[in-house]
Amino acid sequence: MIGENTSTRGPHRFRFPRRRFLGLAAGAIGASRLSGESPSVAAQEIAPTVTVPQIVPSSQGQGIDPVAPQTVPASPGADTIYFAETGHNLAEPFGSRWQQWGGESILGAPLSEERYASGAGGVLQSFANLVLLFDPSQSAPFDVRGQPLGKAVWAEMIAGDAAQPVTGCVSASCQFFPETNHTLSEPFAAFWNARGGMALFGPPVSEPFTDPDAPATQLQIFESVVMENRSGAVSLRPMGRELAERDGLLGDPAFLPAPPTGGSTFLVKASDGLRLRAAPGLDAAMVAVLPDNTEFIAASGSSGEWAPGYADGLSGWVSSTFLSERAPLPQLQVADWDPLVWQGATLEETNVRREPTTKARIVETLDYAAPVTVTEWLKGEEVHEGADMWAKVGNDRYVYSRNVGRNAPVLPTAPPVDAPTWGKWIDINLVQQILTAYDGAAPVRTIEVTTGMAGWETPPGFYSILHRVANETMTSGAIGAENHYRLDDVLFTQYFTDRGHALHFAWWRTKETIGRPGSHGCVNLLLDDARFFWDWAELGTPVYVHD
Repeated sequence: MIGENTSTRGPHRFRFPRRRFLGLAAGAIGASRLSGESPSVAAQEIAPTVTVPQIVPSSQGQGIDPVAPQTVPASPGADTIYFAETGHNLAEPFGSRWQQWGGESILGAPLSEERYASGAGGVLQSFANLVLLFDPSQSAPFDVRGQPLGKAVWAEMIAGDAAQPVTGCVSASCQFFPETNHTLSEPFAAFWNARGGMALFGPPVSEPFTDPDAPATQLQIFESVVMENRSGAVSLRPMGRELAERDGLLGDPAFLPAPPTGGSTFLVKASDGLRLRAAPGLDAAMVAVLPDNTEFIAASGSSGEWAPGYADGLSGWVSSTFLSERAPLPQLQVADWDPLVWQGATLEETNVRREPTTKARIVETLDYAAPVTVTEWLKGEEVHEGADMWAKVGNDRYVYSRNVGRNAPVLPTAPPVDAPTWGKWIDINLVQQILTAYDGAAPVRTIEVTTGMAGWETPPGFYSILHRVANETMTSGAIGAENHYRLDDVLFTQYFTDRGHALHFAWWRTKETIGRPGSHGCVNLLLDDARFFWDWAELGTPVYVHD
């Protein structure tokens, strides 16, 4: 019998952290959807809340003692909305504005993860009714705003003479926009003012006109949206979806279903498979049948009989009755942490080879989550374009660097003896791949980073922030551009050498890949971290880079 739960009780809302494999790290707000909860299972948690024990640094370290943190970092993607119906996550910087401007009922569900398009000017996320743009070079509220539809779309949508400019208003309740020579009146004006105004919708680029395909509907085109008036009820046309379909974006990786950030991995336990459904309930359409032992990533913190989540490129809901917990990647305890070496675990079944090349003899195959200690990062076979780094994990023992991930504590190590003792400064530990913000001797925030890989090592030394660019474009030849001919939207860039080494957000890194060397010398940060250090640091802030 195919696994299925029989409860059909009504919908409930829960809060979930998020997990993004394709996308980026970010922050806050949220709820997702579950239903089908019955009294018999309402108390069962398919993804139990994890209580993080207080970590006390060992006094028996090998050479360097880690320093106790002053604050406990939030779990990855805490309080972010996961939409199982579309398979996408919503977090800061978009989350709070999305909620403020009306949420799903006004803007629609997300159709993509945060994404990048050359020349867009920042980070994009597509929703059913529009596309939002985050541009850190702008001040609030215009740092998050609607992405303009563009002149071609305006011309295609506007009917008759509605595009013709006007010279002013004909009534006292009308508002004239000289930048576009168009007006805003009721009922569109009330909706425009209440739901985000200039930042979200932009100015009108047409006068109101009758929809040629629906004579009972009145339309008005704005810079970033199309508004529809049906008998006085104003709503947004689903332009986000229409444009994604028109431009062939629905097959783009950012638009494909993604796992919930911060989600928990389970195994399907149903001998004949488990139905993945498009909504929580037995009457919902079936998306697929997941085979026994399939990995299902459920939105963390969810409870009830229906679990939202992701499996094998698909998203939806499954009956939690048929899910079994899989052991997570083990986190190294502080007592077992040696700050003088890089410690981690294998991210998948991994071959250990006698030399740093896939042509060398396999000396051992390590299972998932096998512990590894890296004594050297070195150049070897370029298995993937631009990625030729291997890790030495013993005498004549090498693994490809992309097969290992850091699982050591994210804690500050003891700073160098000649480190600053007052004021703000930044400590970068190349061995541990961690960065700590200090105020004098007190650590403020510690994060995982990615520094230069073998052959492109980030140079040790004492520096300071020399130059800051909120939204940088890096071209070939720049250290930060790595193997790319051109990199747009490199946000929160803070240069600390005159050779181009910088701290910056690296949108091509994820929570799973940060924490091991891999750049061309810059210090790569995830989005939340890059934004924090942009706000916290300033020109002249010292940067101490050391092994």
